Amino acid sequence: MKFGLYLIGSATGASGPPAAPIADPEFLAGFARHAEAVGCESLFFADHIVFPAAKQSPYPYAESGAYPWDNEHIQLPEPLALMAYLAGVTDSLRFGTAVLVLPQRHPMLLAKQLATIDILSGGRAELGIGAGWLADEFDALGCSFADRGARTDEYIDVMRELWANPVASFAGPTVAFDRVQLTAHPRQPGGIPIIVGGHSPPALRRAGRRGDAFLPAFSASQNRDRWPDMWAEVQRWAVEANRSGGCELQGFGATLDDARFLAELGATRMIYSTHDPDLASANATLDRFGDEVISRF
Repeated sequence: MKFGLYLIGSATGASGPPAAPIADPEFLAGFARHAEAVGCESLFFADHIVFPAAKQSPYPYAESGAYPWDNEHIQLPEPLALMAYLAGVTDSLRFGTAVLVLPQRHPMLLAKQLATIDILSGGRAELGIGAGWLADEFDALGCSFADRGARTDEYIDVMRELWANPVASFAGPTVAFDRVQLTAHPRQPGGIPIIVGGHSPPALRRAGRRGDAFLPAFSASQNRDRWPDMWAEVQRWAVEANRSGGCELQGFGATLDDARFLAELGATRMIYSTHDPDLASANATLDRFGDEVISRF
């Protein structure tokens, strides 16, 4: 199993300094290089284009409905820009989103941005996607919230069509084009791997029918009784869609026990969340994770 990292700020109310300075180039480059050195193979970033100052939408991944991050201190720079920057300061680390709100992005532009990053990085880009939950954000961006799930499925198909064909055509409910050239194509032969995040019934269906991997939105230490059923449902959708390659399982986790739990389910990657406020403490955290989890696993 591979071990990745998720770099984001501290949760609201957490003790200590509130956020990792992930918009700082020295921190970002130093963190990524040290991650490579301790044996991590990937680094993932969150995505929100804007946040309303007073959110109205309930957060679907917490029983309270409260969003667990402190937006007064957290930094959420644009993840594709971070990926492009990191391509030039690392050698082997893969980069992705966990997750990008796909129906808020134009799929043709996003396809070209990701293809360019994949070229510059030597084939190290991945795309984690979700349909989104923050209706206020959709409203601010002028994007439809009601049909976001259908557009998410359509946008995946659009990008894969553009990546796979030098001259591409597509006819869908909201996107249509005839014989266009993207003029930049991914280095990875199968295109950019698409990781489907979430754990709602539509997310499970999307992962099985279209995803290269499935990433539940909660940690491997949470809701363990739900994991086997979720993963079985994803696999059922993959079989129904007659997908010969199937879909991989990935998961957030922090401990050796989490890693072993995920491995027993057949997972191919565990992603560890970090949010240390400076490079020295972040690198110390990476050292501990390497010693206590990666090497022992």
